[in-house]
Amino acid sequence: MNKVVLVTGANSGIGLALCERLLSQDTEGLQLCLACRNMGRAQAARSALLTSHPTAQVALLQMDTSSISSVISAAQEIKLRYNRLDYLYLNAGIMPNPQFDLKAFFKGLFSSKIITMFATGEGILTQKDGVTSDGLREIFATNLFGHFLLIRELEPVLCHEGRPSQLIWTSSSSL
Repeated sequence: MNKVVLVTGANSGIGLALCERLLSQDTEGLQLCLACRNMGRAQAARSALLTSHPTAQVALLQMDTSSISSVISAAQEIKLRYNRLDYLYLNAGIMPNPQFDLKAFFKGLFSSKIITMFATGEGILTQKDGVTSDGLREIFATNLFGHFLLIRELEPVLCHEGRPSQLIWTSSSSL
């Protein structure tokens, strides 16, 4: 029986490398689904995977983990396509984009914290974290809440016939 694997954020980086690794270990016995926000990049990733593994079963699914409606819609589609998921790799994520604060820099030049400022960036590097249309902080929604919601929505296909699925949640450190 083929293993059914869903990978979020699978169109680049760790997600794409994971898909490549999974296919290199078991091309024939695997149904791989790439859940990605950007379908153009997802299609390019799928093409690259099929170039190195031409007999692989690689499907695409559009999902933006920062959007509640996108996650719910994707979960519904997954439940229609597959009667179970053997592996769920929760990999999609974004990192904050630090920016240089020129005003804080000049203010810090004439303060007692100048050494700390230059050593750590404290006070001169700021991070923007927008708010999603659902009212959640963008990083929280993308990296955590969207995946939590996906797990909850996929519960019917995660524990199929007494066989528990494997959930793997990846993360990287951020500022």
